[in-house]
Amino acid sequence: MRLLVTGLALVTLTGSVLAATTTLREVQTGNVAVGAALPIDLTSPEGKTRWHLESIAPGASALVAISNQDQGFVQETRRTGQAAPARVAISGADAERWLLPDHDPSQMKMGARVFLQFNETRDGLVDRLTAEVATVGIGWLLLPDDPQEVVLQRVLVSRQRAGERAMIPEALIHRWVSPREGVLATISGPASADGRTRLAVDSITIVEKVLTGAATMKLYADQLYRGEFTDLKYGYDKGVGTLVSSLVPAGSGVNNMCDLANLSTWDFSGVTTGSQTATTKTPSSAAETCNAARCGYAGYPPDGSLQTPILERFDRNLTATLRKDNQVVQRENRVTDVTFWLRAATQNENAAGALGTGESRICFADESGKPRNEVPVWQLTHNDASGWYTQAGDTWASVPVDSPACQETFYTLRCGVAQPLTPNPLWGRSCTNSGQTYGGKQSGKIVQGGVVKLPSGHTLNALLLRNTTEFCVYTDSACALLTDKVRTIVYIWQAPFVGAVALLQSAKKVDFATGETGETPCTAFTTVAYTDISYGLLPPVSITAGAVTDTTLSLSWNPGNDTHRLAGYKIYWDTDPGASTNYAFDSVTNPGQVAFAGTTATISGLTPGATYYVTVTSLSDFTDPSTGVVTRYESIRYPTTVSGDPNFSYPIEVATTTTGGTCIPTLQVTGLTVDKSAPNIHACWSPTTDACAVGYDVLASDDATSDINWSVVGQVGLTTCWDGNPSQKFLLIRSRGTGGNGPWGHYLR
Repeated sequence: MRLLVTGLALVTLTGSVLAATTTLREVQTGNVAVGAALPIDLTSPEGKTRWHLESIAPGASALVAISNQDQGFVQETRRTGQAAPARVAISGADAERWLLPDHDPSQMKMGARVFLQFNETRDGLVDRLTAEVATVGIGWLLLPDDPQEVVLQRVLVSRQRAGERAMIPEALIHRWVSPREGVLATISGPASADGRTRLAVDSITIVEKVLTGAATMKLYADQLYRGEFTDLKYGYDKGVGTLVSSLVPAGSGVNNMCDLANLSTWDFSGVTTGSQTATTKTPSSAAETCNAARCGYAGYPPDGSLQTPILERFDRNLTATLRKDNQVVQRENRVTDVTFWLRAATQNENAAGALGTGESRICFADESGKPRNEVPVWQLTHNDASGWYTQAGDTWASVPVDSPACQETFYTLRCGVAQPLTPNPLWGRSCTNSGQTYGGKQSGKIVQGGVVKLPSGHTLNALLLRNTTEFCVYTDSACALLTDKVRTIVYIWQAPFVGAVALLQSAKKVDFATGETGETPCTAFTTVAYTDISYGLLPPVSITAGAVTDTTLSLSWNPGNDTHRLAGYKIYWDTDPGASTNYAFDSVTNPGQVAFAGTTATISGLTPGATYYVTVTSLSDFTDPSTGVVTRYESIRYPTTVSGDPNFSYPIEVATTTTGGTCIPTLQVTGLTVDKSAPNIHACWSPTTDACAVGYDVLASDDATSDINWSVVGQVGLTTCWDGNPSQKFLLIRSRGTGGNGPWGHYLR
């Protein structure tokens, strides 16, 4: 499992400590034997959204540290048995963008193209390098230890060695970059003349552990709730008394709930049976809940800071006797935080039964002259350029039933029945009983971030929230007649935008063992009363680009391990990435262009020689058990995002280019320089960001005042230098596309 260690340290380089040097990242890497059988996802990685590298066995390990210093950066590699570490200094304006691409948001978007220039200094000799970086994939990288969300970069590296004038293409590299942990895997080898193909493989490196410098996962306020009628989740409830240890694979070292919470990767993929559940988020109304007119459900009128309440409906046991729970949550934007308040909640709505088995409601909103303390279910106290967020270690608390006050909070009224259950209402406060103290409080804590594996085969980044509620229940307003004690602990794995993808709830009362201390009971917390482990609605696990023609492209996808709730799929495509703008085309508004065949499809009517970005979503038709109304829901286009703007979910998509040739560059080539390099001249220029460019033409003429008499004297691929000895006086460079040439740039003599 990848180890994350916080903190910064000084790095010893060749036996001495550099002044003003700070370790930005330190990793343990393993070199892979290039002669071994290699998975195709490693050798041919483009056109995919999931890369299976679990079978790779890294060889000799090395410690690699990247540090900054006054003159730039230092990369030190220390191999086992090596007397002294290898050291290279890297400087220049783009050094950090090259070494730590995860620090550069512009590189972490699909379709991004950046040109980096930097210097390498070894043994006093300075080489000049350029890196043409294109982000060509986004998805999940499955390594031998654990999965990581990544972008895939294709990099053409060229080098001008010290004392030489020629900038020579050196290597074509594919590297997988995690937005939190940096470069995790690379495969490199010599590049073809056009810079688009790797002729051989001469180096493979896998990061085994990140020791220093991993970023902390954040969950933003705008990622918690997406809006009305957009969210639908299906899950499995394993039922009362389920062993915590049975929810994860054997050998995980889990004996109780605390053991499970302390894992950094939670594998719930084996939970494939149980009573089925559905969770929806809708406006609070009488159609959705018969509690609409009762305490808290009507909500508060928005006044600019309070937003419209959201009703979260939990429908359990979809195929038998329905158990319906719900709660109302309302967002408040405050000066120091963003808080989501729990206003009201119902268990077993409209069900008959005694206390604990029939309908019971809680109120945390002032109503009918009865003041009640508010309860925050989320409190986000950090703020950056992307908004308010929470992260591991954050805590919040409230005292919903105070001591010594006695608060009327609990009700056993049944919807539609005039005679309430007895007793009704109920009061609550803190108490100490049988050696246990129930503090009359509710508290939340973000335990940590990690990766969740779901029964459907999906992999998601998530923050783990622990919500603890404890109080004593009384049948009288003086809180003298004790009737019940409650300490309920709920663990929620919250994925950005998707919501709670796993939820485990303890029994009504879980107590500390004798002598046990801590934030939550552990020893006796070995079973749960309720589980909600999601298997949908989620987009396909992976998408793969297939064959192309001049006007068509094909693709296939893996919908996941559980498809019995799916009603179909929707395909989106465009000539720019979904992270840039909304897709211009989709299979609903352009049905004549898409031919479905199960989990494959062909899109027609495309432009020859154009690059298309394509993604797929899943559809499901859900019948509301209360209203009988059927609503078609669509999965989110990306199951998680830690790599971008929290206001936009970056889609997992593939890029593929049709054949043919009508793609013509439209951008001029700039930055032309010409030097002498006897017996030739050495010309270099800045690379174009035009997606249509496949290479460059070098043109020459004796007359720079006329457009005629210019002739092509040289052609290169995507490299940005040329050596030659033309007889003409003037040079200019233009980009070359599959359908024609780009505009002329400026010229030099």
